[in-house]
Amino acid sequence: MSAAVATRLDSLVLLDELVRIPSVTGDVDDAAAHLLEVAAGAGYDATRDSAGNLLMSWGTGDAEDEIVLLGHLDTVPGEIAVRHHGGRVHGRGTVDAKGPLAAALAAVSRLSRDGGRRVTVIAASDEEGPSEGARRLRSRVAPAHLIVLEPSGWDTITTGYRGCLRLNVTVRRPCAHHAGRHAGAADVLVARLADVQRTMTTEAARAVDGVQVRVNTLRAHDDGITEHAESAIEVRIPAGLSADGSLAAIAELLGDAHVAVVSACEPVAVPRSNAVARALARAIATTGGRARYTTKTGTSDLNVVLPAWRCPAAVYGPGDCSLDHTPHESIAVSDLRRGTDILEAAVRALR
Repeated sequence: MSAAVATRLDSLVLLDELVRIPSVTGDVDDAAAHLLEVAAGAGYDATRDSAGNLLMSWGTGDAEDEIVLLGHLDTVPGEIAVRHHGGRVHGRGTVDAKGPLAAALAAVSRLSRDGGRRVTVIAASDEEGPSEGARRLRSRVAPAHLIVLEPSGWDTITTGYRGCLRLNVTVRRPCAHHAGRHAGAADVLVARLADVQRTMTTEAARAVDGVQVRVNTLRAHDDGITEHAESAIEVRIPAGLSADGSLAAIAELLGDAHVAVVSACEPVAVPRSNAVARALARAIATTGGRARYTTKTGTSDLNVVLPAWRCPAAVYGPGDCSLDHTPHESIAVSDLRRGTDILEAAVRALR
């Protein structure tokens, strides 16, 4: 439903509300219910789909002409006390990515609901996990323009990400005495993971151009008959390599280990000359800045939806991305305000 009269949202007030409601991946219902209520009260047509995505639309128009601003509400674990200090807001999600989401919702609420293209702000589910929400969104009609809401700094536009393979690797061996000659399942797994890291990892002048293999978890157990050793690993893939090719190489190195793919996405890049990047650059200039550009070593939902939508796109959001996933996560209020103005100006230019 939508409110009879549209109301401008304040990005700082909205961010403060959102970071006070924990929304770790898989447990976002309370935050989602609050955001839907706030968005509907401001005049958005706000709904939640079966995948848990929040769809908040402003104005009317054909789906093919839609402008989508794609963010996420879920966060990584780790409670950070919410406080305002030294011109900053501290709290989990202030940067990644409730800050950019609040800025976008406030920016769009400043627009007329009549005329122009429909603008839809989406808070995708599970972005900090396997991005199941974004994967479901790929079946939507491709929008005319896409801004992915991830922190890049108020004057910086992100134009690319490495790809990522998330894998679960398991080695099984018959139980044997620990003092015997035979390597246990954990010994075998550790040796093979070291081989994967040694063989696959590449050094590059820019981190974004190298392959990175990270072991996230490692555990072993047995039931008296069979030993089980299990690991969750991430492989970051630069442009020029494919997820399928990297998976094949890793599987060969792991030998008879069982490999399960949790998620996979390809590297992605967009040209600086596309309409969305140009609109953001001009908007940054209107606030007295000069647009900078970056390519990130991680991934975002851009990796997931762009291969399906193939529309002009770029990534933008206020906040220092070096604070992502850290106990020091916070955002400068001035950056949040400027980011809101920039998103408003960019969407107006595209609309």
